Amino acid sequence: MQRYLQATERYLAEKLLPFWTRRIVEPKYGGFQANYDENGERTKVQEKTLLCQGRSIFALSFMLRQGYDWRGSRRMIRQGIDFLKRHFRDAAHDGYYWIVDADGTPIDRNKVMYGHSFLVYGLAEHALATGDKASRQEACRLFDLIASEASDVRHGGFFEHFKEDFRLAGGGSAGGSLKSLDVHMHLMEAFTTLYELTRLPKHRRALEHVIELIFDRMIDPKSGLGVAMFTRDWRPVNNIPLDTVWGADRFDEQGKPPDVTSFGHNIELAWLYLHSQDVLGVPRKNSLDRVLPLFEHTRRYGVDREYGGLYVEGRRRGDVVDTDKEFWQQAEALVGFLDAYLLTKDTQYLDAFRRVYDFVFEKMVHPELGEWYCLCGREGGVKRSWLGSHWKICYHTLRSVTLVSKKLRQVVRTRRAKT
Repeated sequence: MQRYLQATERYLAEKLLPFWTRRIVEPKYGGFQANYDENGERTKVQEKTLLCQGRSIFALSFMLRQGYDWRGSRRMIRQGIDFLKRHFRDAAHDGYYWIVDADGTPIDRNKVMYGHSFLVYGLAEHALATGDKASRQEACRLFDLIASEASDVRHGGFFEHFKEDFRLAGGGSAGGSLKSLDVHMHLMEAFTTLYELTRLPKHRRALEHVIELIFDRMIDPKSGLGVAMFTRDWRPVNNIPLDTVWGADRFDEQGKPPDVTSFGHNIELAWLYLHSQDVLGVPRKNSLDRVLPLFEHTRRYGVDREYGGLYVEGRRRGDVVDTDKEFWQQAEALVGFLDAYLLTKDTQYLDAFRRVYDFVFEKMVHPELGEWYCLCGREGGVKRSWLGSHWKICYHTLRSVTLVSKKLRQVVRTRRAKT
């Protein structure tokens, strides 16, 4: 573990963080741009997504708060926030557009709560890192907007897809009739950081509400595992491709049945939930019954014991349905397995961590540039080689490696104390 710690800290400082601090700012118009090919060169994609802006604000602010710094760091984040407010903000209907062109001209004016959750997350993190009062104010204002425009007062939770004027989007693939674990999990992480910032009772209540909603409605009661997609009144349905997308997921027209569960989302939910309990002041041991099914299923069925790494998805009963290895699932598993060990002291979780870590650094990390390829096959062959896109941003990898470094220090201290 000491060797892993030393290698991780060196890699983060010398390769991963510099990769992004040299590239993330779009030099002509401002804002953030994450489209880079396998050689670290800009692709032809010019549009900018709300997701990229919010995640970049969060990731760079998070690095500052964790003690990392680089030349012009605060100015870099500030220009991104300025671009966001000038070009994404809808002065007529409030909220923020989903996609703009390179110069800030709106392309997709829809309002998507996935993107808004990351604005709350990023601006709250920026306020925590720098003390910026304007970011605190806007994070709080956006929370109020989400509560007023997106809350489902009849069935609970939040609607996710809206038209420009906050009318619900249509049904089916338009997404207006659906709710997802993914969006509610990201609202949970946003509300966690917002409450950490403000300590206001209404933000605590919102965080506690979305946590209980996830575990009461979005976790299968028999297995304790996540279900991806629901109707408004919380009936599980196939996880279908939506018109407004934010990733490079692979779907057929019928979607994925409710018994297909995401190894990456399950373990990400587990560690994000534990972090929320830390912020709420609840001892982690109180959460064992909720997180152990998520940790254990991911360890037993999600980790490839032959080639290493974490599979994309499997059924709740255990059989794997997608053996590819995507970057973000690996990133979340690294953090989650360390948290699982620190909570249980079960060394099987350290073994799972090593299997994922070794796969990532042998197969997925670009050997010179340091950022991760998007997608590998089961044995590690690169299937999607780009290092960044307007959906694949620095958020997962920077946050993961920084937290891995932090948690490995805890693991080393724990194991030394035992000897």
